[in-house]
Amino acid sequence: MFKKIFIIFLTVCFVCVTSNAAAQELDQPGKITSINIGAAAPFSGILLDSIAGAKFIAKSKYCAEELELKLKKDFQVQIANKQLAIDLLTTQYDTLKKTHEQLLVQKEKEIDQLNEIIKDEIDDHSEWWFAGGVVLGIVLSIGIFYAAVEVQN
Repeated sequence: MFKKIFIIFLTVCFVCVTSNAAAQELDQPGKITSINIGAAAPFSGILLDSIAGAKFIAKSKYCAEELELKLKKDFQVQIANKQLAIDLLTTQYDTLKKTHEQLLVQKEKEIDQLNEIIKDEIDDHSEWWFAGGVVLGIVLSIGIFYAAVEVQN
């Protein structure tokens, strides 16, 4: 029981003490001062306080990295867009190729069917049946005429 109360007390103290800690604001503007020859310095130049100096160093150090990251991001976006366009064109090509192949198969089937129909028409020989019927009719007529003449004799 004593341990629980002690832990709760320490937790409350820790929260109260640490909440009062303050850090230096990052948005504070640094001080930049220019000096000329003859002022309390042997040459002219620009003086930076620690905040302005830190900002200058950080900005110069990470500006190139930030630009490089931005360029990499833009390049990756362009690559992704080009790859998307390539994939889209590949899909369209494959679809058109498959459609073309299906049309060719269908046309081949239709050509085979038409060839079968033509083959059946060529193998019909109906003109020979007609000629044979005419010849048979003539022979039969002559035979009947001959039989009729012979019966009268």
